[in-house]
Amino acid sequence: MKQSWLWLRGLCFVVVLASAIGFAAYAGKVTGYDVPADDNTVDAIIVLTGDAGRLSTGGALLRGDRAAHLMISGVHPSVTTADIRRQTGLDEAAFACCVTLGREATDTVGNARETAAYVQANGYDRLIIVTSDYHLPRSLLEFRSHMPGVDLIPYPVRTQAPWQDVGALRLWLQEYAKYTTVQLRHSLTSQTEDA
Repeated sequence: MKQSWLWLRGLCFVVVLASAIGFAAYAGKVTGYDVPADDNTVDAIIVLTGDAGRLSTGGALLRGDRAAHLMISGVHPSVTTADIRRQTGLDEAAFACCVTLGREATDTVGNARETAAYVQANGYDRLIIVTSDYHLPRSLLEFRSHMPGVDLIPYPVRTQAPWQDVGALRLWLQEYAKYTTVQLRHSLTSQTEDA
């Protein structure tokens, strides 16, 4: 009985240690994303809806001539075009000519599918992906699986670091759990395809 208890404690310790190391590696990846250089132009800017700052960042990149087109993926059906335009900071002419709203995606996998269809329809092969820093690792995994061969340049929208705020820590831990799940899914899928 005592040996079983020791074995269980040892297993719990290993799981906790592995999770802590994994989270530290994930946090290092998130904080390691640099904002791409100003002269880094692409075919299109892709913004994933969600946290504050994503839409205004996408609008600023379009105004800065980083691409001729901006696609906003995951726009909720109840959100008006005028609301989105205001949040991007774009004038009506720029919005009308150069912005596409994707309203089908409801999650990150949906963002990847919606963007892949947009990219294929337009023949694009180089994109800037704008989303919150903590969301980039999982987003890039999903996007790369749906668009192999497309050059994806991450553009992090900085959020509060988990060591500064309990709410941020909770958010990053939740995202880390999702990220590891997606990593496992992609690993199993590739092993099945290779078999």
